Amino acid sequence: MGKSIASRFDNVDIAKSTLRAVIINDDELTLEMDFCLEPAHPDYEEPGAGEECCWHPGLLKFAGISKLQLDRRETAGDGMQRRFAIETFNIEGTKFDMACEWGDIHLQARSIRVLTE
Repeated sequence: MGKSIASRFDNVDIAKSTLRAVIINDDELTLEMDFCLEPAHPDYEEPGAGEECCWHPGLLKFAGISKLQLDRRETAGDGMQRRFAIETFNIEGTKFDMACEWGDIHLQARSIRVLTE
């Protein structure tokens, strides 16, 4: 049996992680992330000088989407922001909700995968 979705986030500090990009493709959604890893994570490396986290790129991949709502926020400045702070994050069964500086994402998907690169 596969790991539960919640256990896939063991030793990942979601509150400090950031969203880099939102990619929509047919009935799939991919969130490119910079995960903030905690010391017990297998991919953890000691943060560099001046870094608060062990940043590690990763993806949240949603397939078989049956409901999707994206509410993009207006961004101040030149629109060149590369990382978006996460405000709230929740996965419950097949439902996913996240609010961040990029905007709000609400969806229901058949498959939710957490991948580190």
